[in-house]
Amino acid sequence: MKKKLLLLAILAVSLSAVQAQTQLKWNALYWAAGVINMSAETKLADKWTLNGDVVYSPWESLDGNPMKFGQLIAEGRYYPKGAFKGFYAGAYAGYHKMFKFTKWNYINEGKYQKGDGISFGATLGYQFKISDRWGLDLYAGYGWQHSEYKGYVKSTGEMYVDKNGSGEWLPYKLGVAFAYRLGK
Repeated sequence: MKKKLLLLAILAVSLSAVQAQTQLKWNALYWAAGVINMSAETKLADKWTLNGDVVYSPWESLDGNPMKFGQLIAEGRYYPKGAFKGFYAGAYAGYHKMFKFTKWNYINEGKYQKGDGISFGATLGYQFKISDRWGLDLYAGYGWQHSEYKGYVKSTGEMYVDKNGSGEWLPYKLGVAFAYRLGK
């Protein structure tokens, strides 16, 4: 995961050298819950941006349910008033790795899953300008995820299912992100 965070940081710096309008962001809601979330958003055209997220939850147990996972999310955003100005709509695709994770329908059943998956969805948000360099990005997203995983019994570590797959429609993103603009 450290390599992926380093790659995202290198990508953000590289994009800022090419494109003067790049923002680095961190989601205060995730950080308050102990989940690491950093992103970089760069202007592609007058009304279009590309946002890249890295999410990492280190929780070995949350009320007895493992919640250790990582995600990489790429999202294209359209701002009707211009990049980084007010309302936007976005479409995203993501990859997630369940290191040791309790899916929502297995909470408090003594089981967890390990595997990976993909997600696709849409986001609606609003970006406020606080100062010349600082902003606030409020957003919510909903989408479909498909996971391939193996299931284990928490108390014994025995596998209860060798290979399984599932797909769900879920509220997938929620954020109150502080944004810092790089460049001029």
